[in-house]
Formats: sequence, structure tokens, C-alpha cells
Amino acid sequence: MIICFVLSSILTLLLAIAENFDNRRPLSTKLRYKYRVKDNSILRRIIKFGDRKYTPANYFKVVPIYICSIVAIFGVALLLIDLITKGVVSRAIPDNVFLILSIVTLVIYILYFLIVLIWWEIVDYREFKFTKDEKEKIKLLRKAGRKERKKEKKNG
Repeated sequence: MIICFVLSSILTLLLAIAENFDNRRPLSTKLRYKYRVKDNSILRRIIKFGDRKYTPANYFKVVPIYICSIVAIFGVALLLIDLITKGVVSRAIPDNVFLILSIVTLVIYILYFLIVLIWWEIVDYREFKFTKDEKEKIKLLRKAGRKERKKEKKNG
């Protein structure tokens, strides 16, 4: 079951890396720059990554990479120790522990990104939501546009 834990931790690491490079979902400008990883941050020194055009590195996408890396390194180290010592770790720790750790790792990862995505969508919705004044201006522009089209049809 140690192998199951190692595979699930490597899978979450790969998914975190893929999520970091995925920029299909629009991110609110407010959040994009408010939670940008600073240039002098320790996170930028450990793993060299740069900002892409219109999508700067964000803490919510970068920190999971580091956490998943630590978990994956821990899992691989346990597996190597188990292989070198011919099953000492496997005999000392029940298989259920590694199964539970695998499931918990995947569930926490999925819940984290679902919560972050929902939060980003709420902020994005609020940012682009029209106020009452803006709605009134749009109604007036539509009415003016209709009147102009009617005049054009009559004239031409």
C-alpha cells in the first residue's frame, strides 16, 4: 500500500503543476495581483518560475505545488526505506494507514481547488456585475438604438 500512497502523492503533484499552468479560466484582476507571488519571495527562489503575460504567479496555484512536492518526496523516501530494509516500514505501519493517507491526500487536493475555483467565480461575478445606474444606462442606449433603427427603416 505504500506504492498506492506514492502514486497518489505523485498524481496530486502532477495535477497541481497542471493547474498552475492552466490559464483557461479567467481570474479576477483584483485577485490576480493581490495574491501575486512577490519577486523577492522564497517560493520564487526555491523553484524558478516566471510570470506569464496577463497571468502572474499566484499563491493559490504555487503553494499546492510545494506542499504536494513535500508529500511526494516523503512518500518516495518511505518507499525507498521500505525497499532497502526489506519491508520494515510495511510491517511497522498497517496498510490501512497508507490507504487512508492516499484518499485524504486526493480529497483535500480536490476540495481545495473546488473551494478556490468557487471563490474566484464569486469574485469574478461581483466584479463584472452591473450596478443599477449601469443597467439604466444600458436600457437608455437600447431604446436610443431602437429609435435610430426605426428611423433608418423609414428613410431607407
